[in-house]
Amino acid sequence: MRLFPKDVSLASLRITLLTAGACTLGCGGGGTGPVAPPPPPPPSISVTVSPGTASVLLGLTQQFTASVSGTTNTAVTWSVNNVPGGGAATGTINSQGLYVAPPSVPAPATVAVSATSQADTTKSASAQTTIHSDISVTVAPPVSNVELGATQKFTASVSSAGQPDVSVRWSLSGASCPASCGSIDSSGTYTAPQNLPNPSEISIVATSAADPSKQSSAIVHFTSTFTLTLSGPANLLTGGSAQITATLIPVPGSSPNPALTWDLSGAGCSGSACGTLSPSGSSSSSGGTFSTSASYIAPAIAPNPASVTITATSAADSSKRAALTISLSQVISVTVSPSSATRAANHRLTLFVQVTGSANISVAWSVNGVPGGNASVGQICAVGSSPCQSITTSSVSQVDYLAPGAIPLANPVMVQAVSQAAPAQIGFSQITVISHIVVSVTPSAVTLPPSATQPFAAAVLGTDDQNAIWQIQGPACANQPCGSVDASGLYAAPLAAPSPNSIQVVATSSEDTSQTGSASVAIAGGPNISNLLPASVFAGAASGFTLKVEGSGFTPSSPGPGSTLLIGNAARTTTCSSSSECDAPINASDVATAGTLSVQARNPDNSTSNQVSLVIVAPFASDETISLTSSSPSATDRDILVVQPTTAGVSTPGASVDLDVAALGPFSASTNSCTLAGNPVVLARPSSGSTTADLCVFSSSGLDTSMNYVLSGSGDVSVISRQPAGLGIIHLILQIASTAVPGPRTLFIENANKDKAAATGALEVQ
Repeated sequence: MRLFPKDVSLASLRITLLTAGACTLGCGGGGTGPVAPPPPPPPSISVTVSPGTASVLLGLTQQFTASVSGTTNTAVTWSVNNVPGGGAATGTINSQGLYVAPPSVPAPATVAVSATSQADTTKSASAQTTIHSDISVTVAPPVSNVELGATQKFTASVSSAGQPDVSVRWSLSGASCPASCGSIDSSGTYTAPQNLPNPSEISIVATSAADPSKQSSAIVHFTSTFTLTLSGPANLLTGGSAQITATLIPVPGSSPNPALTWDLSGAGCSGSACGTLSPSGSSSSSGGTFSTSASYIAPAIAPNPASVTITATSAADSSKRAALTISLSQVISVTVSPSSATRAANHRLTLFVQVTGSANISVAWSVNGVPGGNASVGQICAVGSSPCQSITTSSVSQVDYLAPGAIPLANPVMVQAVSQAAPAQIGFSQITVISHIVVSVTPSAVTLPPSATQPFAAAVLGTDDQNAIWQIQGPACANQPCGSVDASGLYAAPLAAPSPNSIQVVATSSEDTSQTGSASVAIAGGPNISNLLPASVFAGAASGFTLKVEGSGFTPSSPGPGSTLLIGNAARTTTCSSSSECDAPINASDVATAGTLSVQARNPDNSTSNQVSLVIVAPFASDETISLTSSSPSATDRDILVVQPTTAGVSTPGASVDLDVAALGPFSASTNSCTLAGNPVVLARPSSGSTTADLCVFSSSGLDTSMNYVLSGSGDVSVISRQPAGLGIIHLILQIASTAVPGPRTLFIENANKDKAAATGALEVQ
């Protein structure tokens, strides 16, 4: 180590050291030998891009170059806005630095074109490149007149020194837009609105897709040159009707809105006084022409002045109107009702007069040309006045005609009502005067079978009082039945013809009991059927039954020969106990299916009775329960079909049924005994599962095990066994589920002939 004096300066020391170092490096001799110098620092890489700034038209190119220093690897990677190779929106650049501007101006319009050293990707340089547009847009045609609903083709031209996107976006501009200015598609085809907007002008705008700041427009003026006409009658009678047709003829290629608004007006009327106008609300098209119609009904009374105007206004262009003026001719008519009548002397007839077509409804009355009439021809009086208040002229709608006390020389008389507004308009009523009222009965003569009914009607001519008193008369009616007639004229024939067989049904006028009318009635001989027992049964009666026929004119079987019953036109073995009762068997096959079975009686002299029908009803598929409660004690709109029991023909007198439940009660299986009780039999439910109960049922007509026994409800209480217990008593074993619904139950019993009896409320589940 070399020591330096203390006061040696730093500069001299540095020199000394450098010298020493140099000597060490370059000199031989003693010491430790030469020392290698440290390596130099790595060179610094830098990148530059030329040009540093650029301005490029849309779609054109710009060549960029990159210089890389500080390395032998001069390769670079080009990017636009940090995207290697760029992209469609900002432009692209290839590996040689050739930049292609995008076809549309990006946002922002300046992009960074960068070159990045491949030797050191942290080293790059950029050139600020502005994409600019010199686009100009023109639209053709620049001005157009377009009819409503028509189309117009527009074209747009995009000019530029570059290569931009030449497409445009079409739009509409105007005070009526967007609702009422039409539409334009992407190809530039414009369709005008069907209704004329206000103002009637819009702009068609073409905006460059490449540079939205560049646009151009064309002006569209809407034209409305279609024609609108109305057709209909020029003259119409009051109260008449007419069809009014509006015709809209568009310009070829156009399509205005065909809708119209209608208006009815008149200088001398308003509202319904002008009549009624009813547009159809729809239009039809033929060959491009639109037709719309409306129905007009003229008022009953013409306005003053007597004309109306119908106007149709186009919805497409309210300035387009068509009007039709119709002159109305007043039609006045007078009618008197009744137009003809008959009145007895001194009787009244109320006449009704109607004047149409005029506000003046006053009429002048006359009888046979005499104003107001007189005592010889009859008088026109105020309604209900007594004595007669004579009327010659009035505006009331009703008057009375009072017939004279004797038949006039000119009969019938002519009552006239002459319009005071139009004396040529006259209403008439022809009235025949008779000396007294006349009663007639229809039909005037009938022949009826025994026990038949016939309605008769009485007409009392010459008065308004049509009430009659009915009675029966005849030479034999004092000692023999001749039938009866009620207050309405319904006659019921007797069971057999009286002798002599002549009956009069007489109607006597309630107003004048001296005036009568009558009809002749004869009672037909031979057999007649008035009733069947049973008259109806259910189809499927498996056992057959006896049919009893009631009527008259039958020939008893004893001493015989007696009458024969024809069942379905086939003779059956018949027993006639009297002239009013016969019976014969009905077989199961006769009533197997629903329908009717004809029944007729034939006497030994081959005379036959009327033919009646035994009605055979199809059994119900299921029974319906009609529930009545204190809050709903009645049920309406329910059809209840009832048939008679098949035993109706053999029921003993006084017996109402032949299948009944006389009593029921609990049955003891251990003692084989039945306790018939008057109170409901309690059926106790088990706490779970099911249990059985023994029941005995008694009927005065006897029951058997072939019958069907069912309890009302959903099946939660059922009959699982039925056994005879003697004396017409049946032992039933019931099964009761724990889920059985509490409450009263009905036991139904049905025999093989579908006859059914019921014990309602005789059982109660608890």
